[in-house]
Amino acid sequence: AKSERSLESLSPPLVLQRTTKQEKRLLAMGKGSILRLDQTTGTWVVFAAGRANRPKQTKSHDVKSKLADLPDIVDGCPFCAGNEHMLDDICLTFTQEDDAVRVVPNKYPAVEPMELSNLPRKSSYNADKAASFHHETLAVGFHEVVIESTRHNSHIASSPIESTKNLLLAFRDRGRAHSEIEGIEHICFFKNHGTTAGASLVHPHAQIVSTPVVPAEASRLQALALEFFEAKNVNLYEQIIDEELLFDSHEDQSRIIEMTDNFISMVPYASSSPYSINIFPTFGAEKFTSQGVDCSDFTSTTDELIEECALILKRSVVRLQILLDEPCFNLVIQSAPVKKRGKQAAFNSSAFFYWHIRITPRLGEGALGGFELGSGFFNNSHMPESDAAELRGVELPADLKE
Repeated sequence: AKSERSLESLSPPLVLQRTTKQEKRLLAMGKGSILRLDQTTGTWVVFAAGRANRPKQTKSHDVKSKLADLPDIVDGCPFCAGNEHMLDDICLTFTQEDDAVRVVPNKYPAVEPMELSNLPRKSSYNADKAASFHHETLAVGFHEVVIESTRHNSHIASSPIESTKNLLLAFRDRGRAHSEIEGIEHICFFKNHGTTAGASLVHPHAQIVSTPVVPAEASRLQALALEFFEAKNVNLYEQIIDEELLFDSHEDQSRIIEMTDNFISMVPYASSSPYSINIFPTFGAEKFTSQGVDCSDFTSTTDELIEECALILKRSVVRLQILLDEPCFNLVIQSAPVKKRGKQAAFNSSAFFYWHIRITPRLGEGALGGFELGSGFFNNSHMPESDAAELRGVELPADLKE
């Protein structure tokens, strides 16, 4: 779908996110650098194509094993079929044909399980033992594992679309359950695939962590969106989508990968690493309000929207799988903090924030070196427009084509 809106019709006027012909020539020759700001994260990114050719004497010692090379069932793996007796209480199960998505408590939680009779306290630091600006509180909440399959070698890219749908349904339904517990203020949904992405287990799984405080990153993303809304009286994410649609008619400037009726996938304008993909809902605060849908809150998403989102998510992962040969990646669902808790009681977050999915392939030793740590800038030797063109050009399997 193409947008028929003109540049002049956008209000407020945009600072156009396009690359000049001179910049393109310099970048193609490996002689130019560009600084771009990602307005959704507040992060500056240096795009320096020439750095891709710099000499490298260090080597990675990580030998990547592909899931397809592994057996269906591994003895001793608690997540495999036949080993259900090794699991603690199963919170939720979605079945499909001869497979299932299950949710269980994490045996090694980042936060201690919250007891309903022992809700989190306010800061409990001892003024006699610490300076007054030091704070600590009980690390309580919920930490659960979403086991994506009973098969040890399953992958989003190769599994039926029903598996991706059930993964998102498990995220949503457990998120709803967590948000009903008084004291929970934020829920993080994520998946780490591969050693470089931080996965400690091979068996495909994702995680949910709920906390009694809103993490700094979630607060920062929301604050940036709110600041934009207050200054421009328009939703930041809606503005980004409008602008990307305008450039979609120019192949060399488009960062859009694909669209469905209610979702869009794209490479961010200031992508902090190669081949990163963002998936945004394209519906605003009003479209599905009669169904109780809040565009800022992932847990309010309906079954029908989940099914549609699962398709564009699976196709995104398949594109990465084919183009990059099963890369390690991180997948995060960024959702607004739990409504009517803490500071959220003062906000109508759907006016200025959209929940969204970020997929970040991990292609090297890690993005954080001394320059990144010292400056807060990120380095990327890939231009987003080129990455988007490559991802669009991937030949999808017949069952995933429109």
